Amino acid sequence: MDSFATILKVIKDYMGTGFVTVLFLIALAYAAIFEKDRVKRCFFVYMPAMMIPVFLCPVFFKIYGLFSEGVTYYRILWLIPEIPVIAYSMSHLVMSFKGKARVFCVFLCTLLVIFCGKLMYLDTYMIPADNIYHMPKYVVDICDALHVDGREVQVLVPDEMQQFVRQYDPCICIPYGREYMMGLTLESDEIRDAMSETPRDPEKIGRLCVYRYVHYIVVPESMRFEKSLVYYDEYMTIDGYVIYKNMYLDTDV
Repeated sequence: MDSFATILKVIKDYMGTGFVTVLFLIALAYAAIFEKDRVKRCFFVYMPAMMIPVFLCPVFFKIYGLFSEGVTYYRILWLIPEIPVIAYSMSHLVMSFKGKARVFCVFLCTLLVIFCGKLMYLDTYMIPADNIYHMPKYVVDICDALHVDGREVQVLVPDEMQQFVRQYDPCICIPYGREYMMGLTLESDEIRDAMSETPRDPEKIGRLCVYRYVHYIVVPESMRFEKSLVYYDEYMTIDGYVIYKNMYLDTDV
């Protein structure tokens, strides 16, 4: 796949439904036509208009690839102030009306924003925050229990924990990450494949995890291993998750 095709795929994946992008382009055009203040035009018109061709440039994509992974290229789009441009243009439009027309305009703009997306909590991996860390309590409890001061610990965690563990404790490493959940990594992973098999082979999983220096294996109680894991013993149970510890790999400082 050539660079430009890859860039287009990144845009397609990033856009979601595409409605926000369309609304942004309309708002950008509105600001370009009706905003006269030079300072505001720099932020709401010139800068976004300049960043779009930079992002679409295959040469820039290749340069970016020299310093970071291609799968993170979508982060460049964060430099384009889509939401501020939409918000400002809508506010500017609303203020151009008076009386009932202004109320109707506010109502119409609100509907446009609502229909541009969907409730984020409909996503499997998004949950309402119940603590200051904005992540499930069981993640905090398990990470605190497995943390070792002064060194990294390798922990195999289920899919629902992968996007949170490294956010909470960078000293806890995982053998494969959330890129699998996002469909960004096509290569197979032996441990991941072994954990997905039905039935699971405890001996195979144990040997693979030892080979990758996995200190702990965390699984929901509903997925507790019926047979003993090779090289691993049941260590503790926290918040409905069973933790298996490797008795041969050192987890002390």
